[in-house]
Amino acid sequence: MHVMRLLVLSALAALPAQAQTPASTPPTTPAPAPPDDVRMIRYKISAGDLPSAESILEYHEAEKGQDDDYLLGLAWVARGAALTGDWKAASEHAAAGRALAFSKLKSSRDYDANREAVYLLGSAIEVQAQALAASGRKTDAIRFLDDSSRELEKAHAPYNIRARVWKRRNLMELEGQPAPAVRAEDHVGADAPSLASLRGKPVVLFFWWEACGDCKMQSAPLRRTVERYLPKGVVFVAPTRYYGTDRAQEKAKIEKAWKEIYQLPAAVSAPISDEAMVRYGVSATPTFVFVDRKGVVRKYSPTRMTEERLAAAIEEIAR
Repeated sequence: MHVMRLLVLSALAALPAQAQTPASTPPTTPAPAPPDDVRMIRYKISAGDLPSAESILEYHEAEKGQDDDYLLGLAWVARGAALTGDWKAASEHAAAGRALAFSKLKSSRDYDANREAVYLLGSAIEVQAQALAASGRKTDAIRFLDDSSRELEKAHAPYNIRARVWKRRNLMELEGQPAPAVRAEDHVGADAPSLASLRGKPVVLFFWWEACGDCKMQSAPLRRTVERYLPKGVVFVAPTRYYGTDRAQEKAKIEKAWKEIYQLPAAVSAPISDEAMVRYGVSATPTFVFVDRKGVVRKYSPTRMTEERLAAAIEEIAR
């Protein structure tokens, strides 16, 4: 109840003043429309109220059909079912979402033009894999993700959804497995070492994007961590990729951010590798990967991390 009350208060606070005008003083302009259905679905999911979220989606479909907001709403309802542990509903919503998304994504051009369908497809694939794993069918979940990955690659789907599928796969089984290679197309900073050449040393991979706000806010604790552990033999590698088609312009942006924002020691390399960013599932930046002296991934974290958590993860691989 406390969470729901906070959500309601937040929703009210977000409305313009005339929407909260007392009834005895009629507003001079019409009250704005209530929050959109997708936002309300997200509020209900945040409160753990999946049935209400499903009801809002049903109402939206009856009133407006399966428009773009419906696609986003279905994606959130599927994710909400997974978050609340209702795996039967999660599987059903994911299957419906996957079928609906594919009906709208017939060509690579459709993937570029229909972001809502792409988002729904990514959510549906992730949730379906989670539902399979939750039912004790982890092998089937991995196979499903692999099949989905091949399907997306064949369709020339954009980078982000392919990386998203790999992220879910990595969350399921990358830890405890040999770290995939990072083959650099280019680099800034020091020459990019291969992970094979770093066997015997603990390695921290920091995946980033020069325009990523979360990455920029991570830069100071990362810099302090590098300065603390680099002298102790820990190797830091910071892969990124070209996010635009003009590679010269992109590299200039990467170099500028690398020098001005991160200011890391010269020994730290930033390899540029689209392949590595997809394989490590970097649909969200920053992403951290901690590799032990045997070249095995011990922690995969597609999130920001505090300096304390960074240190704890490094201590584990530096033993």
